[in-house]
This record gives sequence, C-alpha cells and structure tokens, in this order.
Amino acid sequence: MKGRASRGVDATLAAIATLTAAWPVSTLLVEPTWVSRTLLLLVVVVLSGVGARALVLRGSQVLTVQLVCVVLAASAIYGQGHLWHGLPTFETLGVADKLIREAIKTAQMYSAPAPTTPGLIFVVSGALALVAVAVDYLAVTRRSPSLAGLPLLSAFLSSAANTGASLPVYFFLAAAVMWLILVARQGSAILRRWGTTVTVARTPVRGTIDSEGLYRYSAMARTLGAAALVAAIATPVLLPQLPPKFFLSGLGRSSSGTGTGTGAGGFSLNIDLAVDLNEQSTAPVLQYTTGDSSPPPLRVAVTSFYRGVWRPFGGPTPALSTNPDIPAPVGLSPDVPKRRFTMAFARNLLNDPNLALPYPLIDADLGGIAWGADNQTQSVRVAESPDSYTASYWRLEPTAAMLQSTPPLSEADRTRFAMDLTLDGPSAGKVTALSEQLTAGKASNYDKAMAIQQYLRADGGFTYSLTLAPPAKDASGNDAGFDPLTNFLVTKKGYCVQFATAMVMMSRAAGIPAHIALGFLPGTQSKGVWTVIAADAHAWPELYLDGLGWTRFEPTPSRAAPPAYATPATTGGTSGGGGTSGGATAPAPGKSGRPDIGDLPTSGGSSQGAGLSPASVFRWLTHGWGAVLFGSLLGLFGSLVVPLAARWRRRRDLITARTASQRVEVQWGFLTSSLSDLGIPPAPSRTPRQVRAYYEQEAFLDAEASAALGRAVQTLERSRYAGSAPDPGGLADDVRQVLRGAAATRRASDRLRAALWPSRGLTQLRSVRVNLAWSVRATLRDASAVMRQRFSRRP
Repeated sequence: MKGRASRGVDATLAAIATLTAAWPVSTLLVEPTWVSRTLLLLVVVVLSGVGARALVLRGSQVLTVQLVCVVLAASAIYGQGHLWHGLPTFETLGVADKLIREAIKTAQMYSAPAPTTPGLIFVVSGALALVAVAVDYLAVTRRSPSLAGLPLLSAFLSSAANTGASLPVYFFLAAAVMWLILVARQGSAILRRWGTTVTVARTPVRGTIDSEGLYRYSAMARTLGAAALVAAIATPVLLPQLPPKFFLSGLGRSSSGTGTGTGAGGFSLNIDLAVDLNEQSTAPVLQYTTGDSSPPPLRVAVTSFYRGVWRPFGGPTPALSTNPDIPAPVGLSPDVPKRRFTMAFARNLLNDPNLALPYPLIDADLGGIAWGADNQTQSVRVAESPDSYTASYWRLEPTAAMLQSTPPLSEADRTRFAMDLTLDGPSAGKVTALSEQLTAGKASNYDKAMAIQQYLRADGGFTYSLTLAPPAKDASGNDAGFDPLTNFLVTKKGYCVQFATAMVMMSRAAGIPAHIALGFLPGTQSKGVWTVIAADAHAWPELYLDGLGWTRFEPTPSRAAPPAYATPATTGGTSGGGGTSGGATAPAPGKSGRPDIGDLPTSGGSSQGAGLSPASVFRWLTHGWGAVLFGSLLGLFGSLVVPLAARWRRRRDLITARTASQRVEVQWGFLTSSLSDLGIPPAPSRTPRQVRAYYEQEAFLDAEASAALGRAVQTLERSRYAGSAPDPGGLADDVRQVLRGAAATRRASDRLRAALWPSRGLTQLRSVRVNLAWSVRATLRDASAVMRQRFSRRP
C-alpha cells in the first residue's frame, strides 16, 4: 500500500519530466500560448492515471483510461461547438484534421520560430500529451523509469533537431535531471544503501540471488551511469571546437576575441540590447565596385519579433532556384522617381544561407547558385555562399509631395502589419508616452518618423557608445529594474541596435509599421573598390510608408548619414531631419526643449495592457513571482490534505462512538498512532502500566508529560477493567500534553513528518479510495448486468 500511495508523486514527476523534455519547443514557436493547453492535458494524464491505479486496474486498462481521458479533454478544448453532449463526433474529427493540416502547412512554410497557430498548438499539445501518457505508463504504471527515458529523449530530440541552432546546455541538463529523479524514485531502496554497510553471506545459497554480486553490479551500474552523464556534458566543453563566427550577434565582434583575423563568418539574428560591443573585428567581409557614389547599406535580414531580444521571425522560407522570380518591393508605387545602380561583389566571406544585398533589389546573378527572395522583405537566402556575384538595385528619390502624402494606416493594413505594430510589453507604456509627445501635431507618417529620428539623432541628448551605461537608479539609489529599451531611453547611451530599436518601437506606437534591418554599412572606398569589414555590421529601422513601402531611416548619430529623403533639406525644413545635413527644427516639447523619459509615467500608457483577462491572469500565474506565489499556495494546500484527513477521521470516530469507553479508546488510539508518527514504535502487547513505562523510556518524557501519561493510563484502566468508564473530557488534554512532551525530544524531521504525514490521515485516504473503488466496481457490475439482461432479451 505504501508503494501505491506514492504513485501520485511519481505521476506528477513524470509529467514534469515530459514538460522539461519539451522545453526546446519554446524556441520553435513565437508565442508560448501552447503552454497552458499542454499543461491542462498533462494534468488530465496525471489525474486519470492516479485514479485508474487507485481502482487497482491492470496496466493496459490504466493506459486505456488515460488515452480516453486525453481524447475527451482535447475534444473539449479544441472541438467546442462540434461535440455531442460533450463527446467527440465525426465533426470533431474533421476539426482535428483541419488543425493538423494547418500545422503541416505552417511547418512547411515557416522556419523557426514559426507563428503559434491554432494548428501548431493542437499538434504540440496533443503530441506532448501522448508522450506524457507513454512516460507515465512506463515510469509509474510499469515501474520502469529507465525505459521512460526513450519517449523523453524522443520529445527532446524532436524539438531540438528543428531549432536550427545549438541549444544551451541547461535544456539537456534539466531533462536529464528529471529523468534521473524518476529513476532514483523507483530505486530509492537501493540508493539508500549507498552509504550503509550490509553484511552478506560469502557463499550464496543455491537457488537464491547472490546479494553481494547484486550490490557490486548495481554499484558499478550506478557509477557507469553517472560517468556517462558527466561525459556527455563535459565532452563538448572540453574538446577543441571551431565555432562559426557570428557578425551580428555582437555586431562585428571577433569570435576569437582579439579583434583581428580572417575567415568566413556567420550572421546571428539574435540581437541583445543589454550587451556591450567592446571587441570589434577589422577582418574584411565583402569587397565590391559600384557606380553609385553613395551606396546604401547592405541588408542581410530583417526581423519584426522583439521581446527584450531581437529574434528571427519565422517567415515563409523562399523557394530556391538558379533563376528565381524576385518579388516587387512591398508597397512601392511605380510613380516614385528612382535610379538604377549595380554592385559587383568580388569577395564574399559571409556564410550561407545569408547574403548581403542592397534594397530594393531589382535582379541578381549568383553564377548558377540556387537562391530565393522573401516575398515580403526581399531578404535573400542562398543554397551555398557565392565567392562573387552582382546585384542591381533602385535608389529612391521621392518628391516632397510624395513624402507628405503618407496617410495613417487603414484597418486592413493594421491587420496586415500586426506583427510590425506590436509593442514590447515592459517598455510599451513609456515608449507610447514619449512617441505621443514627439509626434503631436504631425499630420503624415513621414513627419512623425522624422520627428522620432531627429529626437534620437540630435535633439534628445543621446550619445553613441559601444559600451552601455550601467542600469539606471531610482530615487533611493537602487537599481530601477528597467528593461533594456527603457534603460537606454533613460541613460541615453548606446549603439545602433539601441537607436534602431527605439525608433522601431516609437514608430509602432505612432501607428507606423516598423521592423529592424540587419546588415553592413557600405564600407570604405579605396581606388574604386569598396571594402566592408566585420566592424561595419549595422542595424537600422525600416518604416512602412504608404506609396514608398519599407523606407530606411538612420537614427544612430555618428555612425552613418541618413538617406537624402530623410534629411530636413528634402522637404524644405519640415519637422524631423538628421544629423549630417543640419537644418533647424522646432524643439520637441519638454524640459530643455526635449522630452525626458524620466518625466514620463512609469506604468500604463498602452491599451495593450489594459484590463484583466484570463490570459493575463494565467501569464502572471506562470511567470516570475506570480508563479512562485501560485506554486507556494498549491504546495501549502497540498500539504494540508493528509493532516485534514487525519483530523476528520478522529472527529468522525469520536462522533460515532456511542459510549464513554469507546471515546476513551478513540483518544488512546490517537495517542499511540501520533507517537508512532513521531518515530516511537507502538508498544508490544502489554498491560497499560507496562505501556506507560515503555513510552516514558522511549519518549524521554519530562515530569509534566509523564504525569499526564499516568492520568491517561488510569483513565484507560478504569474504562477497560472497572466497568464504570469516567468522563473522557480531560483525557484529550492529557493526550495533547503527552504529545507535546514527546515532540520536544524528537528531531525536527520527525516532528515535520508527524504534522504533514500522519498515519491516521493516510489510513483515511486509503479508506476513501477503497470505498470509491468498490462503488465504481459495483456500478460497473450493475451496468454490465443490465446490459447483458437487455441484450439477452432480444430475439
């Protein structure tokens, strides 16, 4: 019975192990909206398994019950409106088929991280529920947690293999630790012998197990298992490796840390706003020639997804071919004046699948290498890195009238560019308030963009620096705890990533779709050849303006000049403007002619965070201190279950006792069971006075507790032998006094176990389980009898 009582803990650990093994899934999807429904299905797996095993069902029956419960729960979650009295139908299967097809289509069209569509949520949560059933069946029902490592490994590898990059070691460590806990739980009796001395016979008896050999082999197996785990973790760290160089993970930092060197490099799209750039490489990356006297930056990729760190958004993967169709620039009107230029690249050390190209792209020749361009952004992906290639592009020269005729977005465009209008939660309030101050009174989106650019380039007092300022302090001198973007707006010190991110978010707050572009500055020219080095890696914002499409701006001071259309001279001194061309502009409102983020409200300011929705409540309960509080409350209530069951059993026994003698026996039984919970075993079959001497010796009772035990024994003797039982009212006080005296001499662990895990509470819970099992069996037996009788009457 004790082994079965622990099945609930084992089942919970099995579910946690499944969720831990599936942790890498969080890197495959943009939003973690799959977690809540997956947790719900895992809870169903745990509860159905515990209930089925409590009914003493066979292993296959437990598995069947769990699968049925998972199907019913998934139908209730995903098939709402397509059920018959809560049960799935053929229409429900059609919904499931539609969701699966949607998931397959999304997986084929998008690279990680992919948008978290309903289809992917259904497939991920359903697959993890099946893995949880397999793990529960092997580790809990069949008591083979070592075999449960196979479905756990499958879940881990299935997600890890699709990330497209190496995972941090803690993903593997978390899954390995949870699996080892499952194994340790199953073999706890053997594990407890690790530090004990066991005397065994030297000569094993024929037909019995050689205990000494068993201990030796088990110890060797444990040692080998631990060594294998340590080796799996340490080997990748200790072996010499040749990791790829990433230019934009640090915007040009040398992978060797020396700031020099040559060789090809990768291009990481995970950009952290909280990282300094102290080491920049001067290694050449690209060399090209062009007839353009002022070539544009070379764009490698764009991304719209920001959550404190810029990450690549899983857009549709372009089809690769040697002669692909180049999509037209999104939103660019054919009426915009433009000039055609060509770049001929003679040297390219950028690793595939990335390629640096100007925007907007007209055509390119990669010498027979397969490539393709994204339909929305023209970002190019190549099958292999070309040593040389040519590309033609447009230089846009919009008129002042075109720039001023950029109206706000329509509702259709807002839906179309939803990702490019999303604000970062922690900084949304401050960014929105600052953007509203800067763009107040600006009629066109172009004027709003220019006002934001001018604030960051000149009027805002910002400083370009590769070393970030320390975290801002509050009024009391403590760390203010700002997110990276807010900290930049307060300290006003950073490099291109911070400036570009600030303009992207303030533009979004002003209703202008915006994303960040990652690539390289044009480089330096010598004898007609332009050379781009790794330190030229750059980030800049691109804003969507009606009729112009994705339009480049340059908010970073002392780094690069803005394009001609983004300078005050373009529109004859309209608001906004930039750095290199000068031009007077009206100062933004606020202190010293410019707004200060420190004067803005510290909360609110964004309608996105308004209201208390179930999603926000769940997010609070599963993140940060909310998760800690929620887990603590669950643990608190869970720890009270057994003590409350013990208390209820004692009160029930006292209420059902009809005579004073029966009530005395109830109190005496409570005393002996409570002393047993404290680690004092029950006394052998003796007289009450001998039992008193036994407990006084074993419990080391003080004088007051010993006297209370004497009165309790006298009450018990009169009840059993005198024939006239006294009123047991004072016996309860004596029992409490004895237990206090005994607890004072016991270890803290014994007292804690007695308080949280009393044997009478466990007995009561087992009794409830047995009664429930009997009721269920009786109901099933009666229902079966009725069905047999009904079918037997049919002709």
